[in-house]
Amino acid sequence: MLNSLPISWISFGALLRREIARFMIINRQTIFPQIITTTLYILIFGFSLGSQIKHIQGFPYIEFILPGLVLMSVITSSYNNASTFLFSARYDYSIQDVLLTPLSYFQMIVAFTLGSMIRGLIVGLLVLSTGVFLLKLKIFSIGIVFLFLILTSQIFVSFGLLIGLWADQWDDLWTFISYVVTPLIFLGGTFYSIQMLPYPWKWISLFNPIFYMVNGFRYGIIGFHEFPIGLSLFILFVLGSALFTLTVYLFKIGYKLKT
Repeated sequence: MLNSLPISWISFGALLRREIARFMIINRQTIFPQIITTTLYILIFGFSLGSQIKHIQGFPYIEFILPGLVLMSVITSSYNNASTFLFSARYDYSIQDVLLTPLSYFQMIVAFTLGSMIRGLIVGLLVLSTGVFLLKLKIFSIGIVFLFLILTSQIFVSFGLLIGLWADQWDDLWTFISYVVTPLIFLGGTFYSIQMLPYPWKWISLFNPIFYMVNGFRYGIIGFHEFPIGLSLFILFVLGSALFTLTVYLFKIGYKLKT
């Protein structure tokens, strides 16, 4: 069967397996810390703070914030995997080995993207399972949950690849997540409903892509949304497609790749 495939697709499969093996070998660093951290968020923010904030939009506080906590783990895992891999591959010139393969630039980016997405999705699903178990929660729509998990992971994998290309030193990778991603997470409705915000912050939130991720994912878990789900999907699909296309283009022109 493998012999009948074009050599580029055989190379694609090998690259994807390498990307998955790269983070699975050190799973105690790449997967389990996120689960522990998010479980602590649930216990501390949910059960302690939740005892003071009884309900948001008719839902127990801990149930309301669970979707945002799960997405935090997906976002950080997806971004960290993609950005650190590509930067280190540029740093030690191992990216040149990939560029010399018969893979097209599109196939390279798909393999890198899928590899990092798998890490993000594994972490997200394990964290979600932990939260559902602790809260004895029934998920409203499995299909919507998976759809928004996939879109969120893909977007931040693409962000990670772009930052991994742009960065000149290790600190640049953490600068982006500290000064851009983390504020967007906390201002994206993770711990509150945007209906609780005063004007103009309520409207400013609509320019935050993480709001649409949390909005859709929250609907999938507890059945509540603050913005039309169809429009949220459309916005995230357009953003993800644009970032993916930009990454492929930068690889084609050899941006910071060919020395």
